[in-house]
Amino acid sequence: MKKPHPEPTAPTTYGVLRGTTTDTGGTPTTLFAGVPFAAPPIGPLRLRPPQPPTPWEGVREATRFPAAPAQRGADGPGGYATSEDCLYLNVWTPELGGHRPVLVWIYGGGFELGNASPPVTDGAALSRLTGAVVVAPNYRVGALGWLHPAGPDAAEWADSANLGLQDQTAALRWIHDNIASFGGDPDNITVAGHSAGAFSIGALLTHPAARGTFHKAILHSGSIGRLYPRDLSASLTEALLAHVGVKDLAGLSTAPLDRVIEAQHAVIDQDFGARNLPGGRAWGLVHDGTVITEDPAEAIAAGAATDIPLLIGANRDEFRTFQYLYASEHYRHPSDERSLLAEMEQAGAAHPHDLLEAYRTHRQPPPSNDQFTELSDLRTLFLSDAVYRRRATRLAQLQTAAGGSAHTYLLSAEPLGPHYGAFHGAERFYAFDQLTALNIDTPENRAARDTLIGAWTAFLTAGDPGWPAYHSDGPDRPRTRQIGGDADFVNEPPDYVAPCWEP
Repeated sequence: MKKPHPEPTAPTTYGVLRGTTTDTGGTPTTLFAGVPFAAPPIGPLRLRPPQPPTPWEGVREATRFPAAPAQRGADGPGGYATSEDCLYLNVWTPELGGHRPVLVWIYGGGFELGNASPPVTDGAALSRLTGAVVVAPNYRVGALGWLHPAGPDAAEWADSANLGLQDQTAALRWIHDNIASFGGDPDNITVAGHSAGAFSIGALLTHPAARGTFHKAILHSGSIGRLYPRDLSASLTEALLAHVGVKDLAGLSTAPLDRVIEAQHAVIDQDFGARNLPGGRAWGLVHDGTVITEDPAEAIAAGAATDIPLLIGANRDEFRTFQYLYASEHYRHPSDERSLLAEMEQAGAAHPHDLLEAYRTHRQPPPSNDQFTELSDLRTLFLSDAVYRRRATRLAQLQTAAGGSAHTYLLSAEPLGPHYGAFHGAERFYAFDQLTALNIDTPENRAARDTLIGAWTAFLTAGDPGWPAYHSDGPDRPRTRQIGGDADFVNEPPDYVAPCWEP
């Protein structure tokens, strides 16, 4: 008869925790769930920066996953519980007595959704695959996490900008101070994230309050460039106040939660493309001047992150997720070619007509006689580059030009087949080892999983994924490692579109 695992305990700066140990995939994993890293942001702490948690006496049970942050559409069948009382983290560790690399996972979700617990975040699988201690913190999303203080009492709330980023920073401080108790190495912490999580990391790289809390970064499907200006974000907050029916932030701090959640969705751009292009209106990082005092891109160019090795990835067909899965609400199909060219110019393409023709020539599948379908596909190619792939390359360029280290990769594997391609979020099927559960456990998908996880594991350990670093000088264009596809290395951006973007 198999002996049960002893109940694991771990001391922290706020008290002792009791977790649980399970066999996941044949490998024992110890879980500490629902660990408070900040006080509940409820009541008078709604819309306020995170505060330290209250210490406890005795042993606190840490065996149940916490609710996700308050958000739209998560509760119900197939979803997960949500609550304003959300500032907790989960720790998955192979051994309490170890000294292993630490991976801190910052979830994505467009700054509106997300959850640090299963089913959204499977830290047990990620820990099993990499051998690392995995930590996933919640952070506030939507207006509660990302509004910019505005209205008649804005001055009283000046330090309440970018609350989601402040939550992430508070979690990183807790992790740095306590992770040794969970078998992690506090001097080898890598922060990793997808989509909004990766864009958050782009800001954390140069955020003074996060300095020293992590040592390496993995950014997948997000980098730098999604930073809203103060005036635009202030107007969004003012629209939110009007929609909720309150006159100021004090009123918003006591407004019914359901009205806030409904209003935060109503006042933003519904189209994912529009919200990610210049002038877009959505929740997210704000160049507010108090919390984010400097554009991260400018700070990285000046050398603020040269001591942090970067691993930067993107998916080849990022926007197919929105084109095919959210077409009814969150993806606008171009009405004509002129509107698509205007978007390309808005995004900074120097030669939009040439860019459009380049996409048309290289579009897969081949051009269709259906103009509606063709224009939609062309917009998807353009937005995949504009929002994700070009920004990833830009971050690598800035980091290496400043004297830092960056490695880049492009995921071209197609876990659900060629129709969806390498869509936004596809890498999570590999990172969370979902191939068997989704009935896509093919040799091609196993190879993509093993290559991606092998690169992440090597990077967690030594800051090198196993291929040459990106370089910003020399006679040859920098090469990007391709995972999946028909070649091991590719040029990013592709040769056929690169000249169309440059002045």
